[in-house]
Amino acid sequence: MAKISLEVSRKTECDVLVLGGGVAGTAAAIASARNNAKTVLVETSGILGGQATLGLVTPLDSRTDLDRKPFGGILTEIVDDVISLTQKYCSCCDKGSVWYAASPHILKYVLLKKAVDAGVDIRFHTSLVKALASDGKINSVIVNDKSGLLEITAKNFIDASGDADLVASSGAGFVIGSEEGVFDSLISTGLNKAHFSENKVDSYKSSGLMQPVSVFFLMGNVNLSEAMKLNNKDLKFGDLGITKEKFLNWKFANTCGFEITDDRIPMPQGRILISKSTRSDVAVMNMSRVTYIDGSDADSLNKGEILAQQQVIAIIDFLKTFIPGFENAYYIQSGSTLGVRETRRLKGRYVFTGLDAINCKEFPDTVAHGSYIIDIHDPTGKNRAIGGQIKGKSYNIPYRSLLSVTYPNLLAAGRCISADHVAHASTRIQGTCILTGQAAGTAAALSAKENVSAAEYDCKKLQKKLISDGVAL
Repeated sequence: MAKISLEVSRKTECDVLVLGGGVAGTAAAIASARNNAKTVLVETSGILGGQATLGLVTPLDSRTDLDRKPFGGILTEIVDDVISLTQKYCSCCDKGSVWYAASPHILKYVLLKKAVDAGVDIRFHTSLVKALASDGKINSVIVNDKSGLLEITAKNFIDASGDADLVASSGAGFVIGSEEGVFDSLISTGLNKAHFSENKVDSYKSSGLMQPVSVFFLMGNVNLSEAMKLNNKDLKFGDLGITKEKFLNWKFANTCGFEITDDRIPMPQGRILISKSTRSDVAVMNMSRVTYIDGSDADSLNKGEILAQQQVIAIIDFLKTFIPGFENAYYIQSGSTLGVRETRRLKGRYVFTGLDAINCKEFPDTVAHGSYIIDIHDPTGKNRAIGGQIKGKSYNIPYRSLLSVTYPNLLAAGRCISADHVAHASTRIQGTCILTGQAAGTAAALSAKENVSAAEYDCKKLQKKLISDGVAL
């Protein structure tokens, strides 16, 4: 048996280290490498794309503003390439009946090719062990791979892990879950309603609450025209022509997510939630939900994975037993990893707020945009989702929300940027994550070339470069 060494026997250097190969981290690494920075991308799996690929989270939203003007840059490149290759290799359906961008297998290829072509040093099957900081900055990270421990020194570091793992490991400031009183920003705008309902939602009674976790899955041979009639609706037993007693005789009644509490049909998310795929008879299902899981805590994450994966079969049986359009449907596959919506977020030089997003506030240092609704999957599980539409065509994310208050050479991209609980419910969407990734990667590369920290870099120069790279600022 080979001996396991706990000593760091290997070392390497780069200009920019990116932790996390989801869509945000991959975009950051591509942008950094394209700007001639030696870039290392550390990813725990063997696939790029994170939840978009491993998790089958195919709705790649926030690609355009609400007038359908593309946000441009690497985001538009990725979407265009995925659509083109999907039409060529992965679909035999009529153009109007499918969503060609919903192709995780093509997406993982597109992301990999763009990263390789840009010259990114991709380190698959590699995990963060520890970030090493001194003299007011992060100096290196220790990672673990099949060959043991490796120390990577860099000038700038980007945390695109989703859970702010690099931020936490380095000792930089972060917040986790909801903040005390943050829900008031929804109440003040009247968006404190459950989606597709007039039911008002009260403020959370405590802070630190996080959105539930889920597992996406695919169903084939679905009559989508029939099934979509019940999509996103409150359903009572009478709506399906069944009684509460008949439901109680169903073998999964009162299991996780199917506990009866009133006259509504119990479902983990409280609704049927379907997205289109690349085939007109295949449905992407987002219906699992497990509450009170902390994805940054090992034991809690493990519990969530176990409960959500088991929940999938119960949901499939529910659909086939009770829901028109699924009578002859079959299960194709589920995501290979738990979908975590919210954990830690960077304490940044500016906290992007729900009111900023809803009111589409202008910033002099805007480097990315978003257009998705405020979409808080209720941490308590009492409501389907909370929030609603922003009040402009798109909102603006300032550069300061990507910058750590603790270390000038630490940035965040994607789900863990500096945003409050309400704003995060929109900025976590994949299109916006790609845009913040490109902004962070570009800033890290340009500042490294000029031998200044990311925090010291002139934002006007960064904005000019993003525009020249096709971003619609």
